[in-house]
Parts: sequence; C-alpha cells; structure tokens
Amino acid sequence: MSMGVRQTMKIGVNFDGFKISDYQNRSKLIPPQRYIQDSFKIFQEHGIDIVRIPVYWESYEKDPEGFIQELNLISDEADNSNVSCLYDNHQWECSSFLGYGIGFPNSIVSQLYQNNSSKPNSFKPPSREDVEKFWNNWWDKTIKSLDGRDGWNLQIEYFQQVIETVNNKTSTIAFELLNEPQVFRHGDFKKVSRYYDHLLNKVAEITDKILLFCYTYAGRLSAFNFPWTQARIKPSLAVGNKIMFDIHPYPPYYIVMLYFRLIVKLMKIDTFIAGEYNSGTGDGIEISSSQHSKYLKTFKKFLPHGVMFWQWSYILDNGHPAFNLAKTVDNKISLNNNFDSFVKAIKEVSN
Repeated sequence: MSMGVRQTMKIGVNFDGFKISDYQNRSKLIPPQRYIQDSFKIFQEHGIDIVRIPVYWESYEKDPEGFIQELNLISDEADNSNVSCLYDNHQWECSSFLGYGIGFPNSIVSQLYQNNSSKPNSFKPPSREDVEKFWNNWWDKTIKSLDGRDGWNLQIEYFQQVIETVNNKTSTIAFELLNEPQVFRHGDFKKVSRYYDHLLNKVAEITDKILLFCYTYAGRLSAFNFPWTQARIKPSLAVGNKIMFDIHPYPPYYIVMLYFRLIVKLMKIDTFIAGEYNSGTGDGIEISSSQHSKYLKTFKKFLPHGVMFWQWSYILDNGHPAFNLAKTVDNKISLNNNFDSFVKAIKEVSN
C-alpha cells in the first residue's frame, strides 16, 4: 500500500550505503560482507517497513557505474524483503570539497572557490563563509559546471539516473528532491519554491511516485525561520504526483511537532513525514529505551505518514552514540542494543 493512503504510520530507518554515499574527496570504510543483503533481512525480520536511502551527487560523479550497481542491489533486496524505499537526493554541509560534508560534486562546487579548502581524508568542518557562498549562488542560479552548464539542470540529469534505475521496482514508493537545503537570506525562501518547481517540471515527467520536498534550514538568524516564512518554500507547480513535506525533528518534542503542524497547515498540505529524527545532534548525544517509545508515541499523535530514524550504518558515529543502530561482528552487520530498544518501541505503538 502506498505511503499516500496508508492509515497506519510507517516506521523505518535511514540506510547508509557505500557506493551511493562515497566521498569524492576522501576515502570511506568498506562495508562488511553482504552488508546490503543482511541489512534488509534484519529489517524484514524486525518489522522495519520503510527505509530512506540517501544518495549523493558527488558519489555518482566519483563512480557512476558502481553507484548504479549498488542502487540496483539495494532496490532488489528491498523488493525481496517487502520493504518500501524512499530515495533521497541528499546533501549535508554541501560537499566533501569543502570539508567533512557530502553532497554536491566537485564539478559544481569547485567553480566557486579559487582554492580547495578540503584535503584528502580531511574531517574538518567547512567554513560558514564557504557554505553561505555556495547556497547564495545556488539560489541565485549562478552556479555552473566546468563546461558552463547550469547547476540546477545538471542536478536534474543526475537525479534522473537515480529515478530511472529504481522507478519500476515494487519497493520504490517516493523520491525526495533535496535534503535539508539552507538559506542565508530571508528572500531566498521563495527562491527555494522556484527551485522545487524547476525540478518538478522534469521529475514529474519521468515518475508517478510520491515526491517530497524538505524543510529548509536558516543559516543565519536574520533569515527568520518563522512558520509563515517556511511555508513559502512550498512548490507551486501543479503536477500529477502526490507531494509531501519532509520534516527533521531533532528531537521530536511535542512543541517541535506543533511548530511543524502549523507550517503544514499554512502550506495547506495534508501529508507529511519525518524523514529523519533522533534525540538531538549535539556531541555525545544518546538515546534511551523510554525516549524511543516517547518519540514514536508523539509521532503517532500527529499522524505523519512515516518516520525514519537516523540511522542504520556500518560506520560507528562515536561522537553521536544515538545515531548507531548497527554494529559489525566478525565482518558481518548486526543489530545493537539501541536497535533492540527501537524495535521494542515500534511494537508498543503498534498495539
């Protein structure tokens, strides 16, 4: 049953791949044996019925063939496991070209900077000035590739490859246009809407799946991310696809969900999901069994169509223990105690 008509809340995780999430400017750890196959087997056995798959443009530019091969493997395993998949055009902190982030490829980002501020295997944060420069130029539609082609159009060409690879798979239910865009100028919220319209104009031609647009973060306090300001990002182009709004509550406190509910009301959209959530993003953040249960019960009160925990990954995030749902034992992926608590909470809210 599609996410658009299902009455019960889908509960799942974000899945960290390898080739689809590889850094263009530094190396990534190789996953354990049969990582993808064993992960989806675990999802099926423990009632995980939706998985958000972050995919990265820079990973595609680094190894297009390996990227597509892994997408096919993931979607095939999802089909076999009866797990629904949402494919997310992901970015975080722009690009590994600028530091420890990932997302936009060198062919796009490098045109803005005289010097590459990143070094091989660098894990330093990007400078706020570099990030702001990127997003201001992105919304102004002035970023071009090495050969002078428009960045927005090139992103569509890349994402079209993702869509065409998995669109006909039974498990594929949705595509997300861009994860967590940022604005540093108040007037750019409306430009985000025009950007989404630009993508929808093409994407809606090649898929009839659900399409999602994501909550936009304000990079400066002067951007004033009030609910009525955030509501301006809603796409205005009429398409045949179901359009949904993606929120990322860290954590999903009741007051936070009221904030998002007001935005949804102002947008006049009746469906939204939490594509990411956790107990927070600060250093050393942890999550308890009671928090797992509390968060899912809060979501259930607000009736989003799906919630996806961040995250399932073979790479331990030692700085954020709450982010770890898996562990590797003898070169095999396995669940950890945090995952056990998550599954227990799922059973509680399902009763």
